[in-house]
Amino acid sequence: MMTTTKTSDSVLRVGLDWEVDAIDPPASFGGWNTGRVVQQMFESLYEDDLEDEKASPTRLIPALATSVEISDDGLQYVFQLRDNVKFHDGTAFDAEAVRFNVERMWNPKAPQYSPVAADYNRIGLEALQSVDVLGPLTVRMTLKEPFPEFLRYMTQEDSPGSHVFISPTALQNRGNENIADYAPGTGPFRFESRFPTKFGSGVRLSRNEDYWGAVPKLAGLEFKPYPTLEERFRALLSGEVDLAYGLEGSHLDELEQRGFVVLDSDVPYIWYFMFNMRDPILQDVRVRHAIAYAVNRQELSDSVFRGHTGVASGMLPPASPSFDKDYRYPYDYNPERARQLLKEANVPANWRLRILSATAGSGQLLAGRICEYLASSLEAVGCGTEIVWTDDWISYCNEWHSGLPDGAGVIQMSWGMSCDVWLDQVLHSRNFSPFGFNAGYYCNPAVDNLLDNARRQQDDGQRVQLYREANKLIMEDLPVLPMLNLRRGSVCYHPRIKGFRNPSQNWHSFNNVWIDPAYDDGM
Repeated sequence: MMTTTKTSDSVLRVGLDWEVDAIDPPASFGGWNTGRVVQQMFESLYEDDLEDEKASPTRLIPALATSVEISDDGLQYVFQLRDNVKFHDGTAFDAEAVRFNVERMWNPKAPQYSPVAADYNRIGLEALQSVDVLGPLTVRMTLKEPFPEFLRYMTQEDSPGSHVFISPTALQNRGNENIADYAPGTGPFRFESRFPTKFGSGVRLSRNEDYWGAVPKLAGLEFKPYPTLEERFRALLSGEVDLAYGLEGSHLDELEQRGFVVLDSDVPYIWYFMFNMRDPILQDVRVRHAIAYAVNRQELSDSVFRGHTGVASGMLPPASPSFDKDYRYPYDYNPERARQLLKEANVPANWRLRILSATAGSGQLLAGRICEYLASSLEAVGCGTEIVWTDDWISYCNEWHSGLPDGAGVIQMSWGMSCDVWLDQVLHSRNFSPFGFNAGYYCNPAVDNLLDNARRQQDDGQRVQLYREANKLIMEDLPVLPMLNLRRGSVCYHPRIKGFRNPSQNWHSFNNVWIDPAYDDGM
């Protein structure tokens, strides 16, 4: 029988799928495993309501702002800030702190400017024309053009980067190069330390007793990395952790039989391959279509992931504003059609598709199994393959951001946002890597035009229609091969954990979570 402690002294132990990147959220690039940690420590002006399990997409609520007035033309946002908020180092949060942080991510002339933070946060701030302090607790942000997802983009964690606020005092004292892991936020938990684990460094947070909102019920949080599915499953089952992320494909029925809570998910997530549109073979749309027809994604989901994943219909993820549940993926499994298209395209007999992939990482599911399934599917229709692995997740993210090199055919990523401009971020030609995250160099002026109009469109219904039209055209062009969405097992936890909420998002709040001290663990 496991022992329990009083709730006020309890520490929740969380199993992640990789180490946490350097904790400087505007300049971090570690994926959702990093975002799940910094979400507890840092805040933006508006945030997702992570206590609301019904809203899809998530509902936005004031956080460090108490309200915002938006002009009719969508160009001015006047924020009233929350009073009596302090950073973890005691520095007051005010309008000057907002200006200081925004200029770090946006203004090259500011002494605190960070090229890395500017790169990672460009999509959310590129429309910004000015940021003005109107009073101690009033800030006006003026845009060059309407960007109606301005507030929603503020909520995105490690997208990469994050529009959250760090103590100006700490940034001035340490500078951009030395602020990582020493960045005081305003959130309900504060950074305490890193600590060694069997699979790399863990992160320990402690309760912020001076938090402006309700003080957390937990004394602290410990985040531990477990790079493989089997290791995360064993850690939860053995009691090494109380809650684990990324258990799709494991023995979820066994967990439920033992009393663990296994959650279903409706989150903005797509596991996808991106084609190298500079490759002379892959420039032929018939080859890309052939690859799509060759892959039985439903069999992949059922056989490798035990049906815990869903097959992706396109590049608009579930729980995003423009997701269309009625849209149908155009390429049902048809190996004969794949062979026919490869023949029509005169693909050389010795051509091989070079697949770049991480071995594991944040939200990566079983990356090796997916890549091997793609390889075997293509070999079955007469197309050779080669898989090139990168062992370190952070290194892989940087390689992906750099763009597909010559000779590489596809690269994979697991991503998605509750913000539709994500489609622009990964597929607009202005976002070619390494400037942006269009790692396959896709360029279609018709798609660009739709995305440009959608990004500026203030009418919600018209904006949704534009993004859906862009998605339809993208799927006809097929510069990407969407594979899987999450369905079940992305979060599992011990029944002694109480107060946990599972919103339509890839990260969670632990502010209202507590551990039942009376739970009799007979598991």
